[in-house]
Amino acid sequence: MRGSWAFLLWTVALAWALEAPDALEVRRGGFLSIPVRGEGTLTAEAPEAFLPLTGEVEEEGLLNFLVRPEARAGEYVVRVRDARTSREVRVRVLPEAGLSLKVPPGGTGVEGESLTYTLFLQNTGNAPDRVRLEVRTLLPYRLGSALVDLEPGETKEIVLELRLTGRNRDTATVLAYSGLDPSVRAYGVIETIILPFAGAESLGRHALRYRFGLRLTYGGGSLGYAVALGLSGGLSDYVGLASGLEWGQEGVKGEAFLRGEDFALGFRGYGDYLRLEGEWGPLQAYYAFGAVAPTFGALYQEGSIRLGLALSGLSQRLDLGYTVREGGLALTPYLALRRRTSPEEVRAGGGLEAKLEDRVFSLSGRLEYLGEPVFRLGGATRSQAPWGLKGEVAYQGGLWQGSLEGRATLTEEVGANLTVRAGQGVGGRFGLTFRPLPLPLSLQAGLGYQGGVTADGGFRVRLDGLEVGGGLAYQPQGTSATLYVAYRERDFGVRGGLSLTPTGRTLVLAGEGRLEDLEGSLRLGYDLERRLPEAQGAFLYRLPHGLGLGLSGKYRPGEFSWQALGVVELKGGFNTPEEVVQAFGGRATGYVEGVVFHDRNRDGVRNLDEPPLPGARVRVGAQEVHSDNQGRYRLELYPGTYRLEVGGLEASLALRRQVEVRVERGKAVPLDLPVESVAGLQGQAYLDENRNGQRDEDEPLLPYARVLLRGPEARTALADGRGNFTVGGLLPGRYTLSLDPKSMDRFQEPGEPVVLDLVPGPLPQVYLAARPVVREVVKTLTEESLSVVFEPLPSVLPPGAELPLRVKVQGKPERVVAEFGGKTYPLELLEEGLYGAYLPVEGKGGVEIRVKAFRGEEVAEASAFLPIRPGPLATLSATPALLDPGEEVRLEARLLRRASRVEVRLGPLVVPLERADDLTYWGSLLAPRTPGIYQLELYLDGTLTHTARIRVRE
Repeated sequence: MRGSWAFLLWTVALAWALEAPDALEVRRGGFLSIPVRGEGTLTAEAPEAFLPLTGEVEEEGLLNFLVRPEARAGEYVVRVRDARTSREVRVRVLPEAGLSLKVPPGGTGVEGESLTYTLFLQNTGNAPDRVRLEVRTLLPYRLGSALVDLEPGETKEIVLELRLTGRNRDTATVLAYSGLDPSVRAYGVIETIILPFAGAESLGRHALRYRFGLRLTYGGGSLGYAVALGLSGGLSDYVGLASGLEWGQEGVKGEAFLRGEDFALGFRGYGDYLRLEGEWGPLQAYYAFGAVAPTFGALYQEGSIRLGLALSGLSQRLDLGYTVREGGLALTPYLALRRRTSPEEVRAGGGLEAKLEDRVFSLSGRLEYLGEPVFRLGGATRSQAPWGLKGEVAYQGGLWQGSLEGRATLTEEVGANLTVRAGQGVGGRFGLTFRPLPLPLSLQAGLGYQGGVTADGGFRVRLDGLEVGGGLAYQPQGTSATLYVAYRERDFGVRGGLSLTPTGRTLVLAGEGRLEDLEGSLRLGYDLERRLPEAQGAFLYRLPHGLGLGLSGKYRPGEFSWQALGVVELKGGFNTPEEVVQAFGGRATGYVEGVVFHDRNRDGVRNLDEPPLPGARVRVGAQEVHSDNQGRYRLELYPGTYRLEVGGLEASLALRRQVEVRVERGKAVPLDLPVESVAGLQGQAYLDENRNGQRDEDEPLLPYARVLLRGPEARTALADGRGNFTVGGLLPGRYTLSLDPKSMDRFQEPGEPVVLDLVPGPLPQVYLAARPVVREVVKTLTEESLSVVFEPLPSVLPPGAELPLRVKVQGKPERVVAEFGGKTYPLELLEEGLYGAYLPVEGKGGVEIRVKAFRGEEVAEASAFLPIRPGPLATLSATPALLDPGEEVRLEARLLRRASRVEVRLGPLVVPLERADDLTYWGSLLAPRTPGIYQLELYLDGTLTHTARIRVRE
């Protein structure tokens, strides 16, 4: 009996033992539910990272917690208690990566100088992260750090310095890759405008830019020289000049061209080979001379007829062809007559040229018989990503030759390429490249055949200014290996390398640097097999006014040579003299003229008691004029539609109206400019860490925060990299200022709005605060409230566009409508919780959007403001804009209204674009074979909407 009681007590104790899981995994911002069973009331003690939702349960149930969004990744202990005992539950918050990268929009600098940008990188994840930064630019650059360690929520400043070289514009893309999760990344784009010399931005439309260079060298008892001269720019609205020539011991190099609307005259020099070129309407001709036999060539092409002629002392040739076009196919059969003088012979024949342009690929070929057959066929896919092919095959003189190149992107980190060649011999190579996203590392390997089996492999690691790389190659001639280490800062760099080849082994150490006006380089080499050292070095000292003096030397055992150097370089520009402009055709302009006056009653019409404003600057873009003592101005503009602005006024005056004018050639448009009394403000956005509502000295500023103003009018301002912002041109009155929560990270929220009365006069200083987020649960898990939240809206739209309205609605509404422009539009359910429609944009100035969701008698609504400004209904971008003949041009059209047919036209060529989404279309075409500037036209449903220009190199 006693044994039975003991067993019964043991069973009851076991039944009432505290039960809970040993371990759980959760994500930040999610819910933690711990199933428990025990005796009496069960409670839990949790760390601050878990916000309790269910305080206690009786005997059995779920203890619920909200995992705070700011909870760090790691393991936490939750202690569960009942009436008798306690138990620990280990909870692991899973790591999640998140990055935010803020960059400035760009800047302007002079060639040869450096620009410094400050980037802000933040870890928005919940675990420590090592972030790799990568910069893609064609300019030399220095990044403050390529690997950045960040704690959750931490922000660091990184400095990017660009060395401005000979380009007009550069786009630098900065990418940040998370080391915690390679799929998480952030990027920013920086546009840099590079001026050729200081003050170039002040030159007018007709300006000439010059460059003069002189280099003298003396060494080894001989004197050398080189003279460079360049003069380029606009002589008038109809004629342009582009030249860049250099004279030296090797002859003349460079080119000089004079181009008009229907003519071109030019000269090209390639040392001993010189060439004169001309173009007049459908006629093109050239004359080549120098170290080669003088040759004259001409081509006349009018419509479908083509006539070609080539004359030299050795041969003469005449071609006559006719082109037939059908869609993207062009066929040109032609007859040819050729005469040779040595040996004397005359042959007649003909051939066929064919060209096929398709959206996917292009082909071109020629088949000719003129005593012997000649054949050529080449083609390429229009796009090389994610895969592409390019190849050519030719037959001439009884020999076949061909090549094929292919590439493919297998994954985001792995790419492949294939090259095959055939002709005098057969060869080829298949290669793979591997570039892991979270690491500054790239690997490549290949296997091929070139007179035997070949194999190669290589690697490169680049971290901040340090770079390490090398390679190993096996060929029938033997095995080769290279290894190098380099380090570069802004003003100096060093590099060491070892090269092992079947013909020799060499060790090299080199360096270069710059100290203010002194530049120098030194290279030391050692031949390991012959045990012979060598050294060479040079330095250049730059004097004011473009002068420079230098000395270089080279040493080998038993041999020493040196050379002295003198350099003169001058560059600048000036506006084209008016006499020259008129001599070459003049200007094709019109005029806008009127009076700038103080519009006291704000009616836009000048009254007798409203005074003129002398000295005001009336401008269109970079072009501006000053009003005279009577407030009169006269602005010369080219035909088109322009928006006029007025500057040079007191801070309390501004042109508030949007003034646009259409200018026609040879006509003067009268237009008075009403200036009104206005108010403004300046301020700073900062993080109120202690939430005391005051700006403390140690509290950080908020870079690139967006400021919202609501009052007599609505405005949006963007703070700079230090949190400063300025807003002017406002109507006097009471305004409410607040921070846009969308411009902040997830751990910040806007502080209290600031209300102030603005009057004309000095600009008041305002401080706008953001606060760390404090999370509170105010509703149960099962309650669904009706709410409406806007998706991001366009910053501005033109009349005639369509607004792609998207709103998130929770609470399962019965219907959702939008009130827009005085009309009501029903919104359709696009996906769970997302409603939308395309709304027509009309009017000007701006319009309020109000969205309402209905469920029974309950109504939820939200409103937003959309500015409306005149502008194109679509934009066309062509990349790249500077191309080689026949190079692929990638087209992207971004629409502001939907269209059923989107196409790009280049002369008679029509290229339909493929739809990427409702408002984005893609396509491509091949650049013309003839050098020049071409205009691409974008048509929406047959209507010309936008244009873009491309230029084909010589």
